[in-house]
Amino acid sequence: MSVLVTRPTRRYASRLLFASTLLSLAACNRARYATSAISADAMATCTSLPTATPASLGVPQAAIDSLQRAAVAMKSDAFVIVRDGRIVHEWTDSGFEQPFNPQSITKAITALGVGVLLDRGALPSLDVPLGTYFPEFTTGDKAAVTLRHLMTHTSGIAADRGEAQFYVPGRSDAGAFVRGQPLAEPVGTTFRYSNVGAQLVSHVVQAAAGAPLHAVLDSAVFTPLCMRDWRWAVDARGASYGYSRVELRARDLAALGQLVLDRGAWQGRQLLRAEIIDTLTAMRGGPVAELAPTAFVGLWQYYGADSVRLDSALLAQLRAVPVSDSLTQVVARLVASGSRVMSTAVLRATLDSTFGAGRGVPRWYADTKGRVMPTRWRTPAQAVAHSGSWGQWLLLFPETRTVVVRLARWDHPGRRSEDDGYEWSAIVGDTYRLLGRRTP
Repeated sequence: MSVLVTRPTRRYASRLLFASTLLSLAACNRARYATSAISADAMATCTSLPTATPASLGVPQAAIDSLQRAAVAMKSDAFVIVRDGRIVHEWTDSGFEQPFNPQSITKAITALGVGVLLDRGALPSLDVPLGTYFPEFTTGDKAAVTLRHLMTHTSGIAADRGEAQFYVPGRSDAGAFVRGQPLAEPVGTTFRYSNVGAQLVSHVVQAAAGAPLHAVLDSAVFTPLCMRDWRWAVDARGASYGYSRVELRARDLAALGQLVLDRGAWQGRQLLRAEIIDTLTAMRGGPVAELAPTAFVGLWQYYGADSVRLDSALLAQLRAVPVSDSLTQVVARLVASGSRVMSTAVLRATLDSTFGAGRGVPRWYADTKGRVMPTRWRTPAQAVAHSGSWGQWLLLFPETRTVVVRLARWDHPGRRSEDDGYEWSAIVGDTYRLLGRRTP
């Protein structure tokens, strides 16, 4: 059985990514950066990740050696393995300078800013409408967009994956740009990986906190973790870029992963309530109130299985709306056949077979106006993760309490392409096989 699969949207034509990266690098040269504003006294009370030998924590040296060889073959620049809150392996290639931008892994860190505000009560929930903060989302179809939609990449807002859109000459206000983007698809019906949506999350945090995303995280998270050496690109108005552009050390990224793996706890302190981390990652499993085909929860990617329950009560709700006969008939047929619990993917495929490829879930949302959803249940995660262009990885394996970080420069000597002969999924599959699951 294939246990872990990579997100299909991670693969692009290498030459397009290369051009996009060059544009990004040129933009970096003009960027403004925020750095830590916390006092030396505050930093004096922090604690960082300790180290340990692999053997002392039951990690086979052969597994580490195998993964290290793979990391070198992939033209990696940094590779860190943490088990039970201790660094058991840390390698950096010669010539690699840190702090480093882990590309879209920034989104996972942005999610922690949302978590801080949920913990403080400054955000009521992920279901808060964007219209609460931005007038552009108070009328029309955009009024249905919530923070959760942004964090699952299902907002329907027009999305260009690249970075160049943020650096058009004269475009100094990233917030105005992303708030002004139109809807391209019905809200909540389609997965579309979105830098625009992640950038909007940064502005939601700033609007709710009265301070930029980087400042919220600096005081609440970075300082307790002893993260002294970081910088975060900001626009001309001082707003943090939320989709990419934080720069930090590999071991600090591993520390952030450990914080999430420990459900908000750090060295005996509870920095974020455990249920907040559960909300952002679905690490412990649970219900999900949506059908869109996404593996993302709160900007974190979930690896595991999810199923959906169809029963007579749901059928009665659909008939009471009422919905089209064709949708009712599909659900009635499934309930009558005894297929009451099935993979969510199977349900989506069944709907598509009736309404056309990619049209089944939008039809369900359109007919019910998003108010009647089957119960979707996720098992405890085999892994939670985020990745970034050119092979950045932050992997968390709850079963064995393992965190893995891999960083890589696009211009690493000898590198020929983004994958360079090693599939995106390989580092996920190999690390899960060797480190992520208990062995008899």
